[in-house]
Amino acid sequence: MKAALFVGGWEGHRPTDFSDWCRDLLTAEGVEVVVHDTLEPLASPEEMRDVDVIVPIWSSARSSHQPEFGNMTKEQEDGLLELVGSGCGIAGWHGHMGDAFRDHPTYHFMIGGQFVGHPPGWPDNPIPSDDFVDYDVTITKPDHPLVEGIGSFRLKSEQYYMLVDPSNEVLATTTFSGEHLWWIEGTVIPVVWTRRWDKGRVFYCSIGHTVEDLQVPQVTEIIRRGILWAGGR
Repeated sequence: MKAALFVGGWEGHRPTDFSDWCRDLLTAEGVEVVVHDTLEPLASPEEMRDVDVIVPIWSSARSSHQPEFGNMTKEQEDGLLELVGSGCGIAGWHGHMGDAFRDHPTYHFMIGGQFVGHPPGWPDNPIPSDDFVDYDVTITKPDHPLVEGIGSFRLKSEQYYMLVDPSNEVLATTTFSGEHLWWIEGTVIPVVWTRRWDKGRVFYCSIGHTVEDLQVPQVTEIIRRGILWAGGR
């Protein structure tokens, strides 16, 4: 199995730290890992036919006082869609996959959702770590192979509010309290899901603001299984 990690974008989100974590995780599983610091290879999908799964670790800056970093061209998006549609998997977490390339709606159609906020913080005003919220992650399909044996758990981090595709197979959710935005009290938002894009498998987990989030044992195991599943194992 071969995985291609696309690492880049806004350095404020320290994408290389996440890349190191993911590379070590997959290498331990015997996966051949290739790391790209540019999206250019996506524009030549015929040269990536030996890749089984793509992991985007890409962070776009969206603040009004910051320029866009490392946006995807149409040629690169078309190449990615072609690769996944023909059977290459795609898997990832948090904003590195769910908040990247915001002006490419077909990309978000493929992955099944898009980040819109993490109350009490907002996209243009990220909250400091001491304002992170405690929230529950509820496993909704305990017999599914990607979450089997992993019970519901609690985190303190960014709680992602997302717009999601109803065709996703949702494996875990979180419920918003309404403490910061009263009108979303009780709203249930998917945290982990899978879906298909033609012949390709898609896996997403909204957890992962910090590497420490990914090191939570339940999160590590879900992402490990998710990437391997997307790659066909």
